[in-house]
Amino acid sequence: MNIRKLVKVLLLIFVVLSFVVLIYKEFSPRSESNATDATTKVDTVAVSGESVPVAESQTARETSTRQKDESPPKTAVTSQKAKVIAYYFHGNFRCTTCRTIEQYSHDAIQEFFTKELGNGRLEFRPVNVEEGENHHYIQNYQLFSKALVLVLYKDDKQIKWENLKEVWIHVRDKEKFFQYVKDEVEKFLKEAE
Repeated sequence: MNIRKLVKVLLLIFVVLSFVVLIYKEFSPRSESNATDATTKVDTVAVSGESVPVAESQTARETSTRQKDESPPKTAVTSQKAKVIAYYFHGNFRCTTCRTIEQYSHDAIQEFFTKELGNGRLEFRPVNVEEGENHHYIQNYQLFSKALVLVLYKDDKQIKWENLKEVWIHVRDKEKFFQYVKDEVEKFLKEAE
């Protein structure tokens, strides 16, 4: 057997195995002990008067909107009649693309909705769904990956939610990403009036 062919075969096997390991790491369930050091080095920014970490979200155009009569998630909702919360759901492992999606989501909301953030009509909340008290979000919002989800509350009841799946499509184009998030948040805010 020719040495060149042997090296090519070995390299091909190495590439395939590396790809399989990467896919396994991305989609396998993780315990807190498997968390990478990157989760401990998270920047924080002030949003709606509180300090929150900044970091990651999905594909395809099928936007899921669900009507729910469930009580709101365990986080406190102010006594306003209507409010929109932009949740960024992530896990312990965060890839560069996921961190970019979170950062762009946060920045777009800050840029276009400063007034709404200030008066409490809109909030941005990153949530790690791998923490025990946050597991319920996976089923509540049918999460299968990192996601930016808008939720409309009226009179402290969840009325509607939508997973903004196109953030994954627009992540390589900041301008389109910002416009997409702006348009979707505006729709929810109109319904909150």
